[in-house]
Amino acid sequence: MKQSKHRRFILGLLVVSVATSLLNVGQVNAAEKSNIRLVAVGDSLTEGIGDTTKQQGYTKRTAKLLTKAYGVRVKTANYGKAGDRSDQILRRVKADKKAVRDIKKADVIVMTVGGNDLQQTLFKAIFAKSDTAVTKEVVKSMPTYTEKLMKLMKFIQQKNPDAPIFLFGNYNPLYVYLANRQDLNADVKIYNGINANIAAADSQVYYVSTFKTLTYGQYQTRAARQQLVKESEQANQGSLNNKMVQDTLNGKSDKELNAYITTLDHYHPNNKGYDKMSKLLVKRMAEKESEWLVK
Repeated sequence: MKQSKHRRFILGLLVVSVATSLLNVGQVNAAEKSNIRLVAVGDSLTEGIGDTTKQQGYTKRTAKLLTKAYGVRVKTANYGKAGDRSDQILRRVKADKKAVRDIKKADVIVMTVGGNDLQQTLFKAIFAKSDTAVTKEVVKSMPTYTEKLMKLMKFIQQKNPDAPIFLFGNYNPLYVYLANRQDLNADVKIYNGINANIAAADSQVYYVSTFKTLTYGQYQTRAARQQLVKESEQANQGSLNNKMVQDTLNGKSDKELNAYITTLDHYHPNNKGYDKMSKLLVKRMAEKESEWLVK
């Protein structure tokens, strides 16, 4: 008889425990948003240059991944424009009333910025006598870029002080066939450091790195990259020819070794590249669900 009462007592505890768990799950789900407004702002990587699927690069790909992962409906707005530097992005968005309205209503803001600022500096310095001279020019440009980026971030945050901002870093599209130009990797990392440091200092901003994935493409192992360096040195006869870099920046190269970069201009991601960007973004967003998913 005592054993029967004991069993009933244990069973009762289990029922209460299960019911409480189900109630808690319901409460969590009830607190989650069913609709997400994602606003993308930036340069050609946001516009989606190189994307042949008309998904605006990472923008609509990200929306699909979020819907699949969280069951939410995602409405996107894309304000990317090819060629824009950080200061040009700011002027353009400021002048666009619809962009400002969308930014104010956004649950998530995603940005790509810095690639054109860096490219402009590289074009100015590319005929320097040495690779170290090029890097010196990049370093010299850091304060200007930092100031412009901070002004852009300040404007976005003034319009929407609540939505998390996911700020992409950039990559070196030249690496796989100019692997002997390690200075170019260093130059990109300098600008990425600015983006990353601004994100680290601001609780509303989160950095999303694309460098390793898009720079190295399918050559992700050290052995594969060492082989690329050897092949690059042989092909270029060990040269650090800056004209070769300029031709590549202008899309004049007739080969593309990186499986994630488009052959259209040898600079922007292709469809696979944007797939990779989107997955990296969603992975970072998953770490900060409470910032954009919870009501």
